[in-house]
Amino acid sequence: MSQKEVQVKISHQVFQDAGDEHYEVETTGLLTIKGDSVYLAYTEKIDDEGETKVIFKLTEKQISLSRHNVTKTRMVFQLGLVEHQPYQTVAGMMLLSTNTNQLDFTFDEGKQAGALDLAYALSANDQVVGQYQVALQFGPKSSILN
Repeated sequence: MSQKEVQVKISHQVFQDAGDEHYEVETTGLLTIKGDSVYLAYTEKIDDEGETKVIFKLTEKQISLSRHNVTKTRMVFQLGLVEHQPYQTVAGMMLLSTNTNQLDFTFDEGKQAGALDLAYALSANDQVVGQYQVALQFGPKSSILN
């Protein structure tokens, strides 16, 4: 197992009936390699939302994403798989589903750098709530991510 501090750049686009959103986060994260899996952990600080601890588990065919703030969310992304996960809210339990449309993950172990392009539909209690696109890049702190 190896660990290294990396620079992280992530861009989220959300397309919903109530309006589209776009936000980007640039921060420092911790890259851990365990067997065939790459783990990327970092903290997101988005205005008015406080801090969210984020952990990606990245493999060639499957991505899992855990987000921890006031609530905990875990989502799994794999082409051809509709993944159902319980989601605890203040109002009660909801069932979230992800339907992955695009999953492109590349990782260069020598450079300790990688990129993820992910697109998925998110449903809550069997109702589509939005289409999401995520572009993630990470690499050595000395590199400039474009």
